[in-house]
Amino acid sequence: MRRIDGILALALCVALALSGAGFADSASVTAPGSAAPVAAATPVPDLPWRGTPAHASNMDRFERILREYQAVGASIVLIKDGRVVDAYNYGRANRGDGIPVTDETLFRVASVTKMVTMVGFMRLWETGAFNLDDELGEHYGFPVRNPYYPDDPVTIRQVMTHTASLLDSGHYYRALNGDTVSLQSVFTGNYSTTDFQRRRPGTYYAYSNFGGSLLGSMVELFTGMTADEWMHEAIYRKLGITASYFTPNLPAGAPIARIYNGADMTLDSMALTDGDMVDDPLYHYTSTAGSLSISALDLAKVLVVLMGDGTYEGVRVLNASTVETIRAPQNTVGSVYIDTDRGLDLNIYADSIVKGRVMYGHQGKAYGAICAAYFDPTDQSGVVLLTNGCDDSTFNSVARIARAVISAAYEMMF
Repeated sequence: MRRIDGILALALCVALALSGAGFADSASVTAPGSAAPVAAATPVPDLPWRGTPAHASNMDRFERILREYQAVGASIVLIKDGRVVDAYNYGRANRGDGIPVTDETLFRVASVTKMVTMVGFMRLWETGAFNLDDELGEHYGFPVRNPYYPDDPVTIRQVMTHTASLLDSGHYYRALNGDTVSLQSVFTGNYSTTDFQRRRPGTYYAYSNFGGSLLGSMVELFTGMTADEWMHEAIYRKLGITASYFTPNLPAGAPIARIYNGADMTLDSMALTDGDMVDDPLYHYTSTAGSLSISALDLAKVLVVLMGDGTYEGVRVLNASTVETIRAPQNTVGSVYIDTDRGLDLNIYADSIVKGRVMYGHQGKAYGAICAAYFDPTDQSGVVLLTNGCDDSTFNSVARIARAVISAAYEMMF
């Protein structure tokens, strides 16, 4: 499926797909090119543990951990039996102005963004917009090949498992710094060697932010909407989520946590970003890998969808079979020829984060902040941790603060 000239017709087809197969509650799609709508803040859900002696005791323990890891501000949410049961807030969203973290505080969640983007992307998969083992070039309309392995296709599944052999140090890095060139130039120009490793696609795992942002580019390719618009229509509005890849798209006065970075915990201006609000899939390949702003309670809704059957409190977001596909280890599956021990844009850690459990989810680490959202589908439990600055040291790829908080949370819940 190549991008058709009649983008409005494609957007209409997507809207009709959303209205079918269990998605009848979706409203009409916003016209492509218009400002991305964002849901207004919703009431805090009923939290059965809040106000109990157990909540106060748990908060004391969390505070000790957060102080130990020098967190400026943090939100923690616990999920048990597929239900959000408690939320804890700590420290300052804006230290200079003395603004505390609350249930409504939005954090920039770094690479946890990829997991949320994946949910919206897989909603498009359900409409038949693409197959996981499709070549990227089939959809872009120009070849997307590793110049060191020109006979091997680069596929969507490889992008979603970090096996596409893409490098962040080439044009992706340049685009992050304001020097953005068209993806067609990136992939067909003489300098495409700067964007690929000397590894055959599908045969080597290497984490790629470039790949994470290609999902957003493809969303715009398939829908004629910005990635923000699509996520709002397909996911956020259904769940009452307030979130955006671009802070100017958030409601006026949205309580956005500032980010504090480094040993002296100075403010990092990357906390707030601008961006082009009109869809352009050939130039939008930097936003959907790490720039999402969302609250911990709203992120918990996404975890509930992924840990169960694709629903949240009776609202269907994905089909149950789609969730199973997302969580399935991508070990020698389709165009992936190695054992990745990952799902689709989903980490899988066995006996590493919580002893005796296989945890699914994603971590974000950027600008001095750590964010983490992990779950165990066997009993539909999970934890969200969002911070705006802390000791971001890691061990075996997992941030120490995340492992400490999540392990403590599981002791509290079980």
